[in-house]
Amino acid sequence: MQTEVFEEISQLVQSVLDGYNVCIFAYGQTGSGKTYTMEGPESPDNVTTGMIPRAVMQVFQEASTLKKKGWEYTMEASFMEIYNETIRDLLNSDTSLKHEVKKLKGEDDVEVSNMTVCTVSEQAQVNKLLKTASKNRAVGATNCNERSSRSHSVFRLRITGSNTLTDESCKGTLNLVDLAGSERLKDSGSSGQRLEETKKINSSLSTLGQVITAIASKDSHIPYRNSRLTYLLQNSLGGNSKTLMFVNVSPKEEHWSETLNSLRFATKVNQCNIGTAKKKM
Repeated sequence: MQTEVFEEISQLVQSVLDGYNVCIFAYGQTGSGKTYTMEGPESPDNVTTGMIPRAVMQVFQEASTLKKKGWEYTMEASFMEIYNETIRDLLNSDTSLKHEVKKLKGEDDVEVSNMTVCTVSEQAQVNKLLKTASKNRAVGATNCNERSSRSHSVFRLRITGSNTLTDESCKGTLNLVDLAGSERLKDSGSSGQRLEETKKINSSLSTLGQVITAIASKDSHIPYRNSRLTYLLQNSLGGNSKTLMFVNVSPKEEHWSETLNSLRFATKVNQCNIGTAKKKM
């Protein structure tokens, strides 16, 4: 199944080496398989490997092929989560550092301060980063899911390329996003810390929906700043990116209400035209 899913997005992933921003989201209720889709199981095989390692593998393979045409690429990886509207570095256990989203000077892009950025050149390095991030990510039990991701995670691969034969250059960013699961407060059975987490998750997902609606309606004001998630990913949502969203749904009958909500959200996203992505040269 994972192989077939990746075939649907492989051409999109390829675009990052051509100088485009690419963003892929996984959306759906808690327990519907978003983290499995994006990261795969703890001990993956050729069938179960997730979208993040498959995407990186393709990027490395294509970059190696393009060497014959004079292209050289530098790749930098980071992995973060947005937990209770606070950004955390999943590659660094030091929680004292503050991380803020900042506009890059002279560029139509953003960066996150004090984030661990690792130069990577092979698959094994990325696999090691994924394991570190998985250990550091915030999870907790609710009535809907005994191991529920309590944060949105964003794996980011920045690629800079130059061609020694043609003097061309390009820059692209691949964002792979595992959104925290949506869940109704009354169904989650959450209280205390879990209750606050659920409120923050649902609020940020609601803002994501509002941003998409505003873009689709071509509103003069897009509320990116209403959430850390949408502010961080504004370039992916706002037109200068090739963007795709998976919608994961649960096959269980008792989850039909949330499944219906997810499909409605998918319809809203599908009707949103964010414009044509531009190459970053």
